[in-house]
Amino acid sequence: MSNIKQQWKKRVEVFRFIFSMLMLDNKESNKIKQQAFENTLFDKDQLQMIEYFADYQSEIINIISQKLVVGWSWDRIPQTDKAILITAYVEHKNSTLDRKIIIDQALVTIKHFGDLHSVKYINAILDKIIR
Repeated sequence: MSNIKQQWKKRVEVFRFIFSMLMLDNKESNKIKQQAFENTLFDKDQLQMIEYFADYQSEIINIISQKLVVGWSWDRIPQTDKAILITAYVEHKNSTLDRKIIIDQALVTIKHFGDLHSVKYINAILDKIIR
C-alpha cells in the first residue's frame, strides 16, 4: 500500500473515532476515549490527534462555529461533516503538513463518507479555520 493511501487510512480511522464520539453521550464517549488510550488501536500520531480532540472539543467546535455562514449553526451541520471538519482542524494543529494537503484529504474523505453537496462548504470552512 502506498504511503499516501496509508496516511489517508490513518486519517479515516481518526475521523471514525471522532464521528463516534460526536454520536455518543458523555458517559459513553469517556469509555471510548479510555479504550482508545489503553489499546494500541492507534499509532502515536493518531493518539495525539485524538487526545487533542478530547482535550479541546468545546473550543474546536466554537472555532468552527464562528466560521460558519450567517444563518447556519453547528447543530444544523450533519454529523459526518462535523467529524470531517474537526478531524482536519485537529490534524492541522498536530502536524506539519501543508494546509492544502489537509484540506484536500478532508475533501477526499467527505466524498467517500458524506454528502457530495457538502464538499464546497466544507472546503470554504476549512479554508477559514486552517491558517
